[in-house]
Amino acid sequence: MLAAICHQFGAPEDLKIESVPTPTAGPGEAVVKIHAAGVNYADLLMVAGTYQVKPPLPFIPGLEFAGVVTELAPDVKGWRVGDRVMGAPLQGGSFAEYIRMPAERLFRVPAEISFDLAAGFLVGHGTAGFSLQNRARLQRGETVLITGAGGGVGVAAVGVAKRMGAFVIAAAGSADKLAVATAHGANATVNYTTEDMREKLKAITSGRGVDVVLDVVGGAPFEAALRSTAPWARVVIVGFASGDIPRIRAEYLLVKNLTVLGSGFGGAIAYYPAIARETIDALFALNKAEPFRSEGATRLGLDGVPSALRRIANRDVAGKLVIKPELLA
Repeated sequence: MLAAICHQFGAPEDLKIESVPTPTAGPGEAVVKIHAAGVNYADLLMVAGTYQVKPPLPFIPGLEFAGVVTELAPDVKGWRVGDRVMGAPLQGGSFAEYIRMPAERLFRVPAEISFDLAAGFLVGHGTAGFSLQNRARLQRGETVLITGAGGGVGVAAVGVAKRMGAFVIAAAGSADKLAVATAHGANATVNYTTEDMREKLKAITSGRGVDVVLDVVGGAPFEAALRSTAPWARVVIVGFASGDIPRIRAEYLLVKNLTVLGSGFGGAIAYYPAIARETIDALFALNKAEPFRSEGATRLGLDGVPSALRRIANRDVAGKLVIKPELLA
């Protein structure tokens, strides 16, 4: 099979597309033919060697995929060859034509969800659902601010929050990204590179502030979001795409009775699988009522992995980047 191989930690351009042996299923495992793989900021960090998980070299990056089961170990129960599945391997492996996975860590993909959407579902929608449902306990009618709303997780969060009945404010750094967020259901937008974020949020909320913040960016947008909260608000920290990890002044929490929460859905998948499956089942229910949009995704072949990661590094992504192995020229 063909795969993107990382032989040394460094730049995305150092990745090589090579032929490697197709995996076979060991005890408790399944082999999946990958139809689509999501590209994430964490993939960039893993290739650079700065992610919290550092696989032994050489390795195949890619932290989420969707495809069809082609082989099962004799001891695997509950799955069949031909089942549509998605997964999030902890040490990568998704930027390839096939992947071997523990069968217990696969998630079923309903017929109504495309592989392109499923390829970003666990990291994007899973993180959004876990953050908003499990961590923030978002309620219908509340106002939620989503930073980094033009990226994969941010766009998914806009769709999830909208379907949960919230008033959704999308914040991003370009008009193109905000247009994608609006297409996915944002009620209002803030461009934090051209607008005063605090003043804009004050105007949108009539001075009250937001009930929930889902922050993907860190840095200055996080500071502005934290200071634009309503009393008793919940602030959920998902990531630091800006590269700037903020420090929180305790008096902000005290004066408004704020709650700050971390949200790591990857950890839930690995260590609390029942919670992860509850999150995904709840998202499937939201999709049944109002299907999530997959429009706006950019599709590339395996040979596009380096350029996809470079675009993420340059923050030049609106929507989701999806790798389609069959598109390789």
